[in-house]
Amino acid sequence: MPSLIFSQGVPFFLSTRRTMKKSKQYILLALVIAIVAAFAYLMTPPNPLRQKINSDIAKVNARFTPSESIDLSMAMKMSSHDPPFMLNPPEEVPPLLLFPPSAEDLAKLSGE
Repeated sequence: MPSLIFSQGVPFFLSTRRTMKKSKQYILLALVIAIVAAFAYLMTPPNPLRQKINSDIAKVNARFTPSESIDLSMAMKMSSHDPPFMLNPPEEVPPLLLFPPSAEDLAKLSGE
């Protein structure tokens, strides 16, 4: 049976030559695992639910920035508006008959 001590007083697992060789292998293994994990993270498709939540949060946040929000700009009186007007106003219509009709309206209706 071989002895577990190569040099005087140094056990097998603490031998300098073997530990250096093993430590380099472990470092290389850790590096390869890190590269594979990073590549897998980059190649996995994004979660659709997470994308939907993030887009909803972005919409809400964008609503409350004064530079992009008409609501906030109006509240802070940073913008104003002209009163509305009609570009093609309707024609005047004759007044409608009101009930009960007045004496004058009854006279006009009866032809007097």
